[in-house]
Amino acid sequence: MVFGTDVEVLIRSDDRAQAEAALRKLGAEFQAMHVDWHPWEPGALNDLNGDLAAGRWSQPAPELLAMILDAQRFERASLGHFNAASGGLIELWGFHTSIYPIQAPPPSNAEIDGWLARRPSALDIEIDGAQVRSRNSAVQLDFSGLAKGHAATRACDHLTAIGLGDTLVNLGGDVMVCGPGEKSWSVAISNGSGGIFEVIDVQGPIAVFSSGTARRWGEWQGDRYAHLLDPKSGRALGHLMQATVIHRDPALADAAATALAVGGVEEWAMVAESMNVSESLLLDASGPVRISKAMAARFDAIEND
Repeated sequence: MVFGTDVEVLIRSDDRAQAEAALRKLGAEFQAMHVDWHPWEPGALNDLNGDLAAGRWSQPAPELLAMILDAQRFERASLGHFNAASGGLIELWGFHTSIYPIQAPPPSNAEIDGWLARRPSALDIEIDGAQVRSRNSAVQLDFSGLAKGHAATRACDHLTAIGLGDTLVNLGGDVMVCGPGEKSWSVAISNGSGGIFEVIDVQGPIAVFSSGTARRWGEWQGDRYAHLLDPKSGRALGHLMQATVIHRDPALADAAATALAVGGVEEWAMVAESMNVSESLLLDASGPVRISKAMAARFDAIEND
């Protein structure tokens, strides 16, 4: 269990002892990432958020600094639909918890408007070499939309460096396939409500990441609200929605899936183009499937086969 989900690592190798040793080391690394990157429990990210709130210069670990740089890049590219500095908003909605469903009232309009008035953004973070400081005390970093992507990259780098064959890293349904790509892997894309939309064959290196409203949610007086929040409006998505992105960069796939789901039917295509994502899919309970031409071509190949 890492980042609140099950992690599965599959290795194709003739050297079982080497593979098992690699898995043991990787398991320890995953646990360290879980502690260091946790958005609300004590750890390196929590300490960094304390410094940012106080306006102090801080020197985060290289991986956290890399995630800050990605957060800034993806916030710009997503046209503001992805905002890793919105930890305060996530906390306001009660989603800094591991217990679901949440059965507490959502924040009031006044509380949401108060957060919006301060408009925390990853772009408020000033970077000087290896040091960072925030110009906005409301910045609270939450890398839930980046952590799996960075963890998948780190896992693949580790497994590839020691010379293992094709590997698959599955972080609660978000998949990274890495290695020389000698054989394909079958990867299922969720339909957003617990079933399978399609099964595709992929060869590494490639990431298949999804973001949706089905797994983590709250309910109050008959109204259901999902853990996916729109940083522009401060509101939670209220109906079944899922975006899936296929890309070579798992961090980009992770962030883009979140941004496309938040962008919704009206803006997903524009956000995908801005983030340079060619393979994307949007499932919305209120209408038909939306799919990019490149993703449709992948599915057409399955049908033709």
